[in-house]
Amino acid sequence: MSTRTTVTTVETFPLEARLAGGGFGSAKARVPARVATLVKITTSDGAVGWGESFGPPRLVAPFLHEQAHALVGAPADIRENLLLDRLSLNYHLTSGGLHVAAASGIDIALWDAQARSFGVPVAHLLGGRLHDRVDAYASSGYVTVTRDPGEFRDTMRAHANDGFTAVKIKIGLTPEEDRRRTLAAREAMGDDGLVIVDYNANTTAAGARRSLDRIRDLDPYWVEEPVAPNDTVGWRELRDLHLPLSGGEALYTRYGFRDPITERHFDIVQPDIAKCGGFTEAQVIRQLTAAFNLRLSPHCWGTGLAQAATLQLLSSIPRAPYGMAGGEPLLFEADQGENPLREGVLTAPVQVENGMVAVPEGPGLGVTVDERWVRAHRIPELSVRVRSE
Repeated sequence: MSTRTTVTTVETFPLEARLAGGGFGSAKARVPARVATLVKITTSDGAVGWGESFGPPRLVAPFLHEQAHALVGAPADIRENLLLDRLSLNYHLTSGGLHVAAASGIDIALWDAQARSFGVPVAHLLGGRLHDRVDAYASSGYVTVTRDPGEFRDTMRAHANDGFTAVKIKIGLTPEEDRRRTLAAREAMGDDGLVIVDYNANTTAAGARRSLDRIRDLDPYWVEEPVAPNDTVGWRELRDLHLPLSGGEALYTRYGFRDPITERHFDIVQPDIAKCGGFTEAQVIRQLTAAFNLRLSPHCWGTGLAQAATLQLLSSIPRAPYGMAGGEPLLFEADQGENPLREGVLTAPVQVENGMVAVPEGPGLGVTVDERWVRAHRIPELSVRVRSE
């Protein structure tokens, strides 16, 4: 008689890398450091899975500590009930926030462990691997300390020289500066390239209108987070601009995405797998997106582990509503900002070649964590290791 596989060990690796020169970011905020918390789960059948939780480790760590103790000894194959039960019992914490980001890392690790025990990529458990390669866009154009236009143009040209035909830039500064930045990106990508503009909610509906009036002729492929996620009236007002709108990176779980999708705030839905609830919730959000005939383009701003998880999700997205010819491309967000964690955590980092990225083919997430590097760079006092007795 078989014994059910359980979780025997949970270990966390809070990571932080300070950036030189004051960091970089959007018009809303500068990022002085790159952060993430990795989660390692070992099961009773010897499988090891890795996940990643978004957010400041000092805030995420207490949630992971509590959740790790609750997880050890539990069946390793129960994921959806684990997450929904936690949300239900802790409803006073709401269905969003860093406790969900913590749970996301655990969820990703559980999927990774089970896929590895079966010897297949996670995509096989998500419905099947449909894509071996996907297009990538350079997530770039960050707001630097100098805000130098020449430096910005050089960055755009460098992405084009690297083979990118799509780029996302940060705007939401002033209408005039938004125009200059978008024009530089358009010139670098050419008439046939894709230019995505991202406000990071650094404006109002009226401010977004003024800015977009200045760049409409430059054909923005989509307009990301023009207003705050909770500005439901603002999103509604912007629909008559007839430009593709995107959002979702600041939303959590199916409950956070339900109303924006049903009310069609977005044309492109952008869950972040390391914060929305892992693969479990990303799957539900993907299905909600398909049910309303919208597009999914996951947000990804984490380490190489989050990149690998995002690629597994992308590789399983059906072609519908498109047929064999035509249709919009699946797009992977290839962050181009400095991030020592992104390259450090994997033995072989995810690579973009000529604007395309291959989906890792190995079991689980398809990548190998450089555990020696991770252990050497973790924040020891925030780390957790919980084992079954």
